[in-house]
This record gives sequence, C-alpha cells and structure tokens, in this order.
Amino acid sequence: MAADPEESTTGSPLAGTAPPTPEKAAGTSRGRDPGGLTKQGLRTRRQLLRGAKRAFEKQGYHRTRVADITTAARTAVGSFYTYFDSKEEVFHLLLVELENEVFDEPTRLPRDAAPYDRLRDTNRLYFEAFRRNAAFWAVVEEAAMRDEKARLVLTSRHQNSRERTESAFRIWQEQGIIPAHVDIAFCATALGAMTERCAFLWFVLGEPFDFDEGVERVTAFWAQALQIPPA
Repeated sequence: MAADPEESTTGSPLAGTAPPTPEKAAGTSRGRDPGGLTKQGLRTRRQLLRGAKRAFEKQGYHRTRVADITTAARTAVGSFYTYFDSKEEVFHLLLVELENEVFDEPTRLPRDAAPYDRLRDTNRLYFEAFRRNAAFWAVVEEAAMRDEKARLVLTSRHQNSRERTESAFRIWQEQGIIPAHVDIAFCATALGAMTERCAFLWFVLGEPFDFDEGVERVTAFWAQALQIPPA
C-alpha cells in the first residue's frame, strides 16, 4: 500500500502497490526467481503459465496434472520443472497475476476525487477484473474446498489482501476520513469477503444482476461500514 492514498495507483484504499510476490508470501512455495532467465526462458515460462490457466479452467484444479499443463502449453513435461516445482506453485503465481490485474489498473478519477468516489472506482475495477477471469475464479473455489495445499495458498493471498486493505483504511483513519471508533480490521475482512462473494455469485454462478447497480449497492455498504458520507 502506498504511504498515502493520494499517491496510490488507482487512488483508492484497496490499490496502490502490487501484492507481495510469491517469494514473500507466507505459507507457500518460495518459487524460483525468474530474473536470471533468458528471453527464451521467460517466453517458455509465460507459455507454461498460460497453459496452466487453460488446463485449470478446462479440467478443474483437482484433476489437472503437470502433464495437462505442458500439453496445453505445448511444451515437454521436463521443461515444467525447469521453471516450477509443482502445480501448487503455478496456481499461486496465477492467483498473484489476477490480483495484480486489479491493483495495477489505472484509475479513471482525478487525484482529488472524494473518498466515496474512490471506493466506487475500486469496486468497479475489481468486478471488471473478476468478470474477465470468472472461469479461473471457479477453479479457485474448487481448489480451496478440496485441496489442503491450495487452501494454504488461497489463505495466504487473502491474508495479504486483508492486511493491505487494513493498512489503507488506517491511513484514511489517521487523516480523519474514517472515524476513529470504526474497527478497520473487521471492516477489511468483512467487506472484502462480501465483495468477493458477490462477484462469485454474479460472474461464476451467473446470478442475474445489473452491473452498475451492483457496483453502487456494494459501494454503499462499504461507505456505511466505514462511515464515509456519499460524494
């Protein structure tokens, strides 16, 4: 999280810095540093990640094997272990990519936008990114329910997200935007869970809803919980 929400990438309390890299995330594989790879190596690694995403979306997390990933990527099985240790590591990296897709989105708002407008912009960006990757989020749900290693990866990512959100809320609290008596730790957990579940119901399960109205209603819940007045 940026030191000041005014300096964040999206100008919102949920954005500003990318999530921690796989090497820094707790409870997961340390991964291999791609920094020393050649251009060809980076292309092959990227090819394997894209193949893994296709394989997971087609077969689900539990049924996908390393051989399925390399088939989808059109590479040899042996090449997988040049870049990754396990399918759990690849799954983790893909989760990080999805998060980065949200947190690297440029804001549509001016730097002096009101806090309520920033919350709305953050939620819209989140829902748009979730919608683009709905097939993979279905895999995330399946993985969390059926596989302990995958659940540890997902728990680690949720913890990082909550900490980042809580840190941003604390900045707004220090600036007087959020009242001092608001429990920002609980808000970070509850609001994040609500927003993610709404996205799952709408974009994975296909529950009918109006996109713009959904953004407005979810934003209103955030603002009410944080006691931020409408713009």
